[in-house]
Amino acid sequence: MKDSMLTPTIIRNSRVSELDPSLLPPDIQGAFHDTDNFGLVPISMLTAPITVDLAVWDGARPGYTYQLVFDTKTTGSLKVISDDAVPGEPLTLEIETQLLSREGAHTVAYEVTNPANQVSKTSPSFPLVIDKTPPGAPELASLQFPPEIDGGLTSAELAALGEVLPAHVAGYTGMAKHDLIKTYWGDIAGPEVVVSESDLGLDEVTLEFSRDFLESVGEEPHIVKYQVFDRAGNPSMLSNPTTVVLKLRDAPTDFPAPVIDSTVGSLIDYSEALAGVRVDIPHFPEASAFDSIRLYWGETRMTSIEIPPGDESNAIVLSLRVPYGTINTFPEGVVQIRYEVWRADQIVGSSLTSTINVFLTRPVTEPLTAIVVQGTSISGPSNEDNFIDEEDYELSARGIIEWNNDFQTGDDIELCWGEQIVSQWYQIKSTDVSSSRDLNIPIGNEIIKAQGTGAEIPVSFKVSRPGNPNIANSPLQLVVVRSKEELPGGTAGLEGPSFNLTSTGVLGPNENPNGADVTIAPYLNIVRDQIVTLTFKGFDDSNNLIDSAGYVESRKIDDDDVIDGYVFTVPHRNVRTICTGFAEASFKVEPSEGSNQSPANSKITRVIVNMLDPAEITCTI
Repeated sequence: MKDSMLTPTIIRNSRVSELDPSLLPPDIQGAFHDTDNFGLVPISMLTAPITVDLAVWDGARPGYTYQLVFDTKTTGSLKVISDDAVPGEPLTLEIETQLLSREGAHTVAYEVTNPANQVSKTSPSFPLVIDKTPPGAPELASLQFPPEIDGGLTSAELAALGEVLPAHVAGYTGMAKHDLIKTYWGDIAGPEVVVSESDLGLDEVTLEFSRDFLESVGEEPHIVKYQVFDRAGNPSMLSNPTTVVLKLRDAPTDFPAPVIDSTVGSLIDYSEALAGVRVDIPHFPEASAFDSIRLYWGETRMTSIEIPPGDESNAIVLSLRVPYGTINTFPEGVVQIRYEVWRADQIVGSSLTSTINVFLTRPVTEPLTAIVVQGTSISGPSNEDNFIDEEDYELSARGIIEWNNDFQTGDDIELCWGEQIVSQWYQIKSTDVSSSRDLNIPIGNEIIKAQGTGAEIPVSFKVSRPGNPNIANSPLQLVVVRSKEELPGGTAGLEGPSFNLTSTGVLGPNENPNGADVTIAPYLNIVRDQIVTLTFKGFDDSNNLIDSAGYVESRKIDDDDVIDGYVFTVPHRNVRTICTGFAEASFKVEPSEGSNQSPANSKITRVIVNMLDPAEITCTI
């Protein structure tokens, strides 16, 4: 079975606070995790540094840092998330031995920091409890057996006792739930028992020695004694002995199927997979906190995730986000999804199977090259590529698309000329495929005129294929467009707008708490009543356009704007939608009524966006 151990992520609502519950608390594997002694560590762990386990949190990015927080104070070395870190990948910190000398209750957490915007968050804490006091002082009474052992226990007497020999441990100093009582028949280790809640009420503990055990120790007399080990491993003295003489001579497979996010429908496409797909684990019989869930995506087993305490009784006990790397292990076809439940290293059940269609293959897998735009005038002053001069501006242009061997007959090409979209610009023909020549496609003058002039008109194209839900996007080509009229910005064109950025040049939350301010400075030939239209676009880390982040706003220039310029504010929601990636802003100036000017477009200002605080999986809107 393929076991890539790729890690799903727990979906939780993030909130901005110093203590961030979207971060999973750390763990100490050797500590106890039940509700009675949660966080208690065995004394054997106190002689060396204790390893604190955590994982690359879902919101982590390369360069983020993490550090131990012991009793609310940061301590130890500052560690850095590596470039190849994967969410769910194990991380460790250490508690130095000098911090382990004091008996009692402590807290262990970790602090994470996004150095790009200097925001830090602290995880929920893990309670560390240190107990160094042995139980049972000043002495332990001997085991109390029934009178049948007097003179030696016969086979008939054992049968009359129900094939087990009972014994009782009387209450002792420091008796506590989870104390471990070990018995010894001479040098032979006997049965063990753990003190329960009911034992505390009775002030005694009952042990049973089965026929099989009693027959295994032999017939000779045995000195029987016991020793108590508390939950931390502190040993008591040995009990007073008793001499005993023996005279004897012998998981479900129908848990509810996982639930796949209904918003993806019956098919997961490339863009949905890139964002990760949510899978819910429904409540199953006898679900328990800390049950370990192993999700299988096809044959790929993902890292186990425990059910958080308090969620075991919910209708959905756990929500996971399956990352792109896991989904891409089976990029096309029907995938079966199931899970197993493990408890104390034993499987306690497995689920029925859910299925989903996956189609991640894009029409073009080889990288597309940017379109080359050429003017068509014969006597114009310029024949440069990607330059539409004053003569070209009155004519149609042509777009040259380098041939890509992934192109197929029937592929549709969409042209994006600034804000102008030609949805069915060209369809690839069989003759194109047979010749493998670059495509030479006309660009109508009405498209050029509708967009207007500018020093950086963004031009690109998209390729789609019938039957394929995915789209291949070309890189942007920036095209210079000029006309004969005197233009806003002059012959050099309009400079792009400016943002409020961090000292490192990042659009972050501290500088933009209520939305991004985008400033249009006064430009050459600015006059009252011109219409200025801001266009804001967002892109993810892979440079894919985020449609929902887009924002457009227009303003008529007044007398104050002519002197001071104007500041547009992109709404907070649009900026947070980008989360991490890039933003682009440009503006278009349209002439006032009655002017014979053509529209003019500014250059494009592109900035890095990082709106995450270090504990978030993704930015909440």
